[in-house]
Amino acid sequence: MDPLSLLLQPPVFYPVVPYVCTIFGGLQHGRMILVQGTVGISAVRFQIDFQCGCSTRPRSDIAFHFNPRFSSSDAHVICNTLRKNQWLDEFKFSGFPLRKGESFVLLFLFLADKVKVSVGGQHFLDFHYRLPLQDVDTLGISGDVTVKEISFLSSNPYHDAMTEYPLCQVMCNLLLIH
Repeated sequence: MDPLSLLLQPPVFYPVVPYVCTIFGGLQHGRMILVQGTVGISAVRFQIDFQCGCSTRPRSDIAFHFNPRFSSSDAHVICNTLRKNQWLDEFKFSGFPLRKGESFVLLFLFLADKVKVSVGGQHFLDFHYRLPLQDVDTLGISGDVTVKEISFLSSNPYHDAMTEYPLCQVMCNLLLIH
């Protein structure tokens, strides 16, 4: 399989954070976004937002807010949805396997009813959508993070019907071939 056929749009290398970009064609079932980077050495938090547009006034809805926090002794992730400028009930996921100063590979797999997130090739969380996936067309990243690469993948490289993501290392190797 030609790894380039997996790309939804060209990858982004070392973007300046805060960073916002359009997801070509929006998100759909089976699409994946891979984010590689490093947590800041004195990080308090960073966030990756999958948004419905890029407006600041009024603020765009955020279908999936992925917000790692490092200020306490237990690194954790807050996930939420912003609808009509109001945050909904947040979900806290403890035991986030990253620490300040560490490199990471995050893979977001978008399914019909939820997003699955892996960290370093290991499943970390599922988050059920509270806004329609087809409305998501923008990616935003901000906070105490350096981003090395963002890859937009059109489908699971192994089989379109699969609902599990492949190991991140396999994905990275496929993308680095070209």
